[in-house]
Amino acid sequence: MSGQSIINDYLFLTGDNVADLVASELGLKNKGKIFENDDYYLFVHPRIERRSKRAAHDTTASLSQHEKVSWAEQQKSQYRVKRDLIDKREDEDRIYRSISFSDPKFDKEWYLKDTRSKSSLDLPKLDLHVVPAWAADPKASWDLNDNDDDPSPRYDPTNENKHGTRCAGEVAMMANNSICGVGIAYNAKIGGIRMLDGHVTDRVEAEAIAFNHKYIDIYSASWGPNDDGRTVEGPGTLASAAFIKGITEGRNGKGVIYVWASGNGGRRQDNCNCDGYTGSIYTISISSASEHQQSPWYAEKCPSTMATTYSSGAYQDQKVTTTDLHNRCTDDHTGTSASAPLAAGIFALVLEANSELTWRDLQHLVAWTSEYAPLSHNHGWTTNGAGFKANSRFGFGLLNAAALVQAAKDWVTVPKQSICEIEPIKFERQKISPERPLEIDFPVTGCEGENNVVRFLEHVQLYVTLTYNRRGALKINITSPHGTETTLLAEREQDSSSEGFKNWAFMSVHNWGENPKGVWKIEIIDATGNKNNHGELQDFRLVLHGTADIPRHLKNGPRVYDENYNTVHNERSERLTNQLNSQEKHQMNVESPVKRYREQEQPVQSNNHWLKVLARLNGNWLQ
Repeated sequence: MSGQSIINDYLFLTGDNVADLVASELGLKNKGKIFENDDYYLFVHPRIERRSKRAAHDTTASLSQHEKVSWAEQQKSQYRVKRDLIDKREDEDRIYRSISFSDPKFDKEWYLKDTRSKSSLDLPKLDLHVVPAWAADPKASWDLNDNDDDPSPRYDPTNENKHGTRCAGEVAMMANNSICGVGIAYNAKIGGIRMLDGHVTDRVEAEAIAFNHKYIDIYSASWGPNDDGRTVEGPGTLASAAFIKGITEGRNGKGVIYVWASGNGGRRQDNCNCDGYTGSIYTISISSASEHQQSPWYAEKCPSTMATTYSSGAYQDQKVTTTDLHNRCTDDHTGTSASAPLAAGIFALVLEANSELTWRDLQHLVAWTSEYAPLSHNHGWTTNGAGFKANSRFGFGLLNAAALVQAAKDWVTVPKQSICEIEPIKFERQKISPERPLEIDFPVTGCEGENNVVRFLEHVQLYVTLTYNRRGALKINITSPHGTETTLLAEREQDSSSEGFKNWAFMSVHNWGENPKGVWKIEIIDATGNKNNHGELQDFRLVLHGTADIPRHLKNGPRVYDENYNTVHNERSERLTNQLNSQEKHQMNVESPVKRYREQEQPVQSNNHWLKVLARLNGNWLQ
């Protein structure tokens, strides 16, 4: 438990009307329920220090063994870090020209409206396509550190608590108030949960994740376990229960939207699949791209990432503009911490267009509309058996707010979720060594013939229990029957732990839309060449999430990608071509018949080109 402190809080599960009795019997103080309508309670020991390096095992054992208690756990302080660092073409162009705000920092929001000079006309434009789609809410706010209704940050000389204020501004900066810039969802109500400025326990995380979950639509989280390249941590018992509450009870049963920053451990070779929050099927994990459309130095790679928005890049690259402490503005918000709120703001616009979308509908929309082409020059893109392009750095690609909103308007809810679990029969432990990779082939029916059959995949989870003397030396691949090979875990040089993995879920969205039926292959590899490394695979199981019936938007075939798609890039190229043609006309007094013919022919070709592109895009968005 290195680096963890024990908190004098005890959580337990028991029946109603007996909590006070149990507390009295054991000399504890009942602080009440964790969740309304659930039987999780918080007890505090009045005679033990609030924070200690040692656990009170006797008290925990007494609780666990009590006949009225189903489960008990003493709380540990977790280390959590903030992750800062019509003719559609003509219509969008008109909207961009007409947009004007009085807010002085709007021109600094380069990811909403490209502000580069005309000399950059031959470059792809930087754009999340928010423009064409276009004060704290006390009901959505709470201070879990001081247990009051004021989530305002604690001020200190270092301004270390600026993080939440910056993230909130990206989403909901008010328009036309002559202050700072403009939030992506500037009409949205926004609240804040103060939780990272004190002891962060499973209970604190759970209360944050499920806070007023029947009122709040979208939760944006730019925090998580340490991105140090050696930590493996996820939600505890209560935080896991909180996710379930949000998904099943939020938004009248349609499920709240959890948006999570994918992590900033890139330079330490961290892998976001070792983070159980970004690796949850319930969160939409968001990574970053720089203004040069590249994966930044801090970004992590893993197949649980769903999509990407812009953020900071190299030292000279532009960062994200937002609100700051002391009623100021900043142009310096960074990291995946800045990317996730941009996505949350975009998703607010999507729910505004169609409030009936479920949490799974939104994930399908992200897979269906995110843009591959602007990021296609980056290494690592694959096309799966259902035709979806994915990348462990970017997920399905760059979010396109206009495409999301347009598709959402006529979206048909996806079929109900099925979950199929496959466990090996009579599995015997397998040795792992650098001398030869461990390969396991196993057939999967997708639970065909059962009520929980999966024929169209969404999430794939591989639960693994293994030992190894150096955990970071391992790489884990999984290959689907369609030949889609996915790296679930890459080597982590900083991870020298000998703890292995205990029923750890590695998650992937890279098989989205595939039929799981057939032979799957798992590979566990140690490529270090260190013959002293050793361990064994003790157990595994594959959990498939998806649908039995085909989602409506897939009925007309797989998604059609335009490899050259970047609307703004084409606009820029066409304007540049028109400028050159105009200059050429002024320079020449005599035109040949051939040249006149070509000039007359060109607009027809251009229009046909755009009609074809629009037909493909409308097919993608509106099916």
